[in-house]
Amino acid sequence: MINQSEYQDKSSKPHKQHESTRAMSKLSFAQEGQKQSSLSTIFGITNSMVGSLCLVIPQVFQQCGIITCLIVMIILSLVQYKTCQIMIIHQKEEELDSEHMIKRLLGKSWTQAFRVTSGTLLFIVGIIYFQLINLTLYPILVLIFEKSNYTNYAMPSDGITFDKFSIQWQAIIIFLPLASMLLLKDITKIIKFAHYGVVAIICYCIFIIYIFSANMININEFKGDITWFTWNFIQPAGQFAFGFMVHNSVGQLIKNNANKANNSRDLLISYGIAAIIYGIIGTFGAIGIMGKTAVNPSTILDFFSSTDYAVLFIEGLFLVHLVAAFPIFPYISIYQILETFYHKEYPQKFQWGLKGVFICSCLIVQLFNINVGIVISFDGAVCGFLLVYIIPVYMHFKCYYGNRTNVGDALLDHDSNCVKHKNINYLSLPLRVIIYLIILCVGIFNMIIFFYDFFK
Repeated sequence: MINQSEYQDKSSKPHKQHESTRAMSKLSFAQEGQKQSSLSTIFGITNSMVGSLCLVIPQVFQQCGIITCLIVMIILSLVQYKTCQIMIIHQKEEELDSEHMIKRLLGKSWTQAFRVTSGTLLFIVGIIYFQLINLTLYPILVLIFEKSNYTNYAMPSDGITFDKFSIQWQAIIIFLPLASMLLLKDITKIIKFAHYGVVAIICYCIFIIYIFSANMININEFKGDITWFTWNFIQPAGQFAFGFMVHNSVGQLIKNNANKANNSRDLLISYGIAAIIYGIIGTFGAIGIMGKTAVNPSTILDFFSSTDYAVLFIEGLFLVHLVAAFPIFPYISIYQILETFYHKEYPQKFQWGLKGVFICSCLIVQLFNINVGIVISFDGAVCGFLLVYIIPVYMHFKCYYGNRTNVGDALLDHDSNCVKHKNINYLSLPLRVIIYLIILCVGIFNMIIFFYDFFK
């Protein structure tokens, strides 16, 4: 049996930095080992949330209703902010990431569940990026075909096609070049370059404002086409669950914040900015594509002609960003899965096997022409459930009310194992239980309606 002082000595030892932790820490805009301002922290968190979803949400707003999507967006932004806040208020300063906090509060089994869940999430994010690379590259090739009078090609809306050049053949062609990016042993430079993806987002926002303004001039012609409200909240629910999910990396993104007291405030501002960006892109984009038609659109770009050079410019910027960021997600994902089963050296065969499974999964999803919106919703509503809802809520109650039950040694008191919380008595236990039951119900409901819509 160890006494309390011995435990405290052990807990004060530096935490081991896993490769996945090291890679995720690079997502922060701070230099390694240096503190960063609240502004940099906010920018880093917002940049981690706002990305590929921007290409998808305008047509979701158009199909499901602008007011419907805004209501769903506000609810999920508040709910997921709250569970994400839990991930930072329980983290001790010496802990490198959320993984170490979960191990301290919930134990090894939950830590492994966190790794597997986070790894799976990022695994699917990599697949989403593969799909978006294909969706942004193909219109560029179509323009080249048109300029060279080549006509033996299919449109993405034609479905699965192999009797002529198609997005499926394109996926097969780019399969090996993208697979070769998984051979990178250090992605530090890749992550630094991927930070410039914000340029693509800024240019895209300008484009959205432009098409919105152009349609507002002739709003009387299109105002009857605007869908304001429907009861179809299934698709936006899954996609915003994905868009507001930063729980697996928030520990690294805030650990270098110069003023730890501002962590919750900075996180709230980040969620607010992300919600505003999503709301503007969704609303303005939905109005901007009024009067335009597309067959089974995957992104907003499907509503425009391949000869539209403004769209071509946006596609080019996003293509560069998507290709640059593509290897980041499988890299972190594979290491998180490896760290679940191995603590020191990782078998090369297992590592190569995971890389093979990943890149083959990317190809299979594209060959079967699975809509990227479905994959995004699955990742957000289903794969994120444990990470976004179960782990934070359970950890919160374990820390607040699980005194001396999570360490295994009766000599260890609650305060030595949990961060001191000034607001622990701010809410009564019954009220806190009700609030977090509602939060859990939101997550459960989101997951159920995804499966209902998928299998109906």
